Amino acid sequence: MEIFPCIVFPAFIALAAALIVFGILRARRRREAMARLAAELGFEYYPDDPWSLEDKYAMFELFGRGHSRGASNVICGEVDGRAVVAFDYRYTTGSGKNKSTHSYQALVMGLPILAAGLRMRTETVFDRLASWVGWDDIDFESDEFSRRYHVASEDRRFAYDIFHARLIEYLLACGQAPGLEMKGPLMVLFESQGDAANVRRLFEIGREIVASIPDYVRSARGIGQPTGDEA
Repeated sequence: MEIFPCIVFPAFIALAAALIVFGILRARRRREAMARLAAELGFEYYPDDPWSLEDKYAMFELFGRGHSRGASNVICGEVDGRAVVAFDYRYTTGSGKNKSTHSYQALVMGLPILAAGLRMRTETVFDRLASWVGWDDIDFESDEFSRRYHVASEDRRFAYDIFHARLIEYLLACGQAPGLEMKGPLMVLFESQGDAANVRRLFEIGREIVASIPDYVRSARGIGQPTGDEA
């Protein structure tokens, strides 16, 4: 019986060491992949967050969740003359045995308008239950889009202006669209952290959303020509 602890304890130590090494190697591969992506796009790369992004973008609901918030692997530059910042983002909920860490990849992009507060995310069973007691989101002519995504805004008219038929068709064709928030001159797109190549997908979706903003919305809410410093 005394042999059993002698076997289990070293095995446990070896497993813990292997997990630590795996985590270090995984983090290094992630840094290298994000640095390569930044180089391909002609962007700046920072392995650590130089701007306290969770505070800078605190107006977005995503950056107010949980605790122990932080960003890393930051890449920044310009797309179509507007500033963009992409980064890995994490926060923690709970504590002790109930502690969970949530990891995302996020993209903040400057807008050509001053947007009303607008949020879109995948609809959950809790959203459907809430709708039964009158806490409903905004529905659109596309039943598929309305079933798949939960959309809320402080200005329903603005939500309908942004999510017009052509953009809805595009987002449905994307498969699983990222979460979206707009507020003032900024938009954030986010999704669970995946390959660095998925960050490029966020850039493409962000460009399409900005390009699809109707002219009458730009006229009513426009903030002029791109300046390259919104984000």
